[in-house]
Amino acid sequence: HFGHGIVGTPSDFGIRGDRPTHPELLDWLASELIRQKWRLKPIHKLMLMSATYRLGYGRGQETMIAENMATDPGNQLLWRREPKRLRAEAIRDQLLAVSGRIELTGLGLGAMNQEDPHRSIYLRVKRSRMTPVLQLFDAPDALQGVGERQTTTTAPQGLMLLNNPFVLAQADALAKRLANGTAGEMVAQMYRAMLGREPEPEELRLTKRFVAQS
Repeated sequence: HFGHGIVGTPSDFGIRGDRPTHPELLDWLASELIRQKWRLKPIHKLMLMSATYRLGYGRGQETMIAENMATDPGNQLLWRREPKRLRAEAIRDQLLAVSGRIELTGLGLGAMNQEDPHRSIYLRVKRSRMTPVLQLFDAPDALQGVGERQTTTTAPQGLMLLNNPFVLAQADALAKRLANGTAGEMVAQMYRAMLGREPEPEELRLTKRFVAQS
């Protein structure tokens, strides 16, 4: 949730691994996990509702951010959460979700076709035939265990989101969902579907102008 763990080497908690930045917090979280009878959801909720997690990048925090960046630029002391890109599976699932095509029921034998409308967790993994959209966004190759995924930013990722037939099909499906109503109503529907919020006045103005010009 914070971009990196309390221990910087998640695959090695031994003597050759990094020392924890917050050993007392690590111990407390472990005891809290036991107290919650090994249920993970209360631990997730605890972290996401913490004051530290809610220290984002909003206005009015410039002085605090500047001071902390000067002393802890790597955020090793966890003075705020770091922005995180969605994982490969979530990127594909979100494309299906905003298009309205996602299938949320379970699946018996998973498909290997990225066009399948089921969530990515149900896709079958074949090491000699990885799913392109997942592989491009750093999904593990399933050949070995991975303690922490790499996060790369490459030109093919942007090109895929612009030109891939799977992505274009989801964009077409989204456009059909928004086909009724005025330009302002369609823009508002799009923001609610894609970002879960209403557009700001300036966003509404610019997007309506873009729709009119297109």
